[in-house]
Amino acid sequence: MMRNFCPVAGSLVAFCLFSIPLAAQVIAPRAPEKLTLHSNTLNEDRVVWIRTPQNYEKTPGPFPVLYLVDGPTYISLVADTMDILALNDRMPPVVIVGIANTDRTRDMTPTRADEKNPDGTVHADPTSGGADHFVDFIQNELMLEIGRRYRVAPFKIFVGHSFGGLLAMHILITRPELFQAYIAASPSLWWDGTLHQALDFFAAHAELNKRFFFDLGNEGAEMREPFNALQRTLTNKTPKDFHWKSAVYPDDDHGTSVLRGYNDGLREIFFDWHVPTDQDGKILGGLQGVEAHYRELSARYGYEISAEGAINKLGYQLLADKKVAEAIVVFKRNVELYPASANVYDSLADGYETDGKLDLATKNAQKAVEVATKIDDWRLGAYKEHLKRLIAKANA
Repeated sequence: MMRNFCPVAGSLVAFCLFSIPLAAQVIAPRAPEKLTLHSNTLNEDRVVWIRTPQNYEKTPGPFPVLYLVDGPTYISLVADTMDILALNDRMPPVVIVGIANTDRTRDMTPTRADEKNPDGTVHADPTSGGADHFVDFIQNELMLEIGRRYRVAPFKIFVGHSFGGLLAMHILITRPELFQAYIAASPSLWWDGTLHQALDFFAAHAELNKRFFFDLGNEGAEMREPFNALQRTLTNKTPKDFHWKSAVYPDDDHGTSVLRGYNDGLREIFFDWHVPTDQDGKILGGLQGVEAHYRELSARYGYEISAEGAINKLGYQLLADKKVAEAIVVFKRNVELYPASANVYDSLADGYETDGKLDLATKNAQKAVEVATKIDDWRLGAYKEHLKRLIAKANA
């Protein structure tokens, strides 16, 4: 289903993925679920907020997992960003695990240290230095619980801001195998030798198959100098297979840079997700190119990633270019690959309708309704309307 495709001046300018009411249904806010578990590692109860993707219950998955510190503060921001990026095929839908704080300084700082203020005074942090215990909790307790309760893929992302960004860096350089990707927004790299440890880590690694994004606002020398040092080190010597990018937001401060950083970070972590297109948005490489792209993604991310949406889009682009026979071949391939999807039959019905074969169009529209009814597809109403229109058209 991809209605209202239209060729303009010989090329596809735009087409509506769904009607406005359906699109609104897709991106309607989904509330996080509260989960409380007792940590034997930390000897306390911990609250986490779980935000599953849109239509999670009706989508087989699995889904990558994003672990987010300062969860209650940022989970809505990250979830809304993910929804829009996923809807536009810039990243996969992910399960977000937002961890609430108890003692933030304790959990996010790797060493026992006090903070030095710009005026030379010292701010005591008597509970600092508990990051490794906190990471033990994430690795040995929280991840196991999330894996037991949710359909999760092996690809995991750690995301944090400020001290949370410091923690992201600490995990990357001490337990790099724990996550496949890291986002450190305005990281507090000034903390007690962390920068030097990070520089030594990257100097010692010739290869590092990880993804890393870090950013900074307009935040002063204490934040800027270690940030610049990390940039220089990675620019001068990037480990093989290590994909990294940084950004500076001079119009934002420490508190607001996270708005842009989390968006840019997610886009960068999934820099290779979107199927290649030309300047007009047309998919490159045809059907073979699409299938190859998703085979490569599946191998890279460690789980099978569906090409259904991209194949469907390619079919409608061909219809818009009046290449009806080629479009039908593409739609039929989608049926072959994803027979449990209602949408593939509805799209094939569009192809046959465009080709004037109303009997085959009606047959596939009926199949779409049948499958949608069986799996309780949220688009069932639209499929029924399509079938009703085809029947009326055939009887006219």
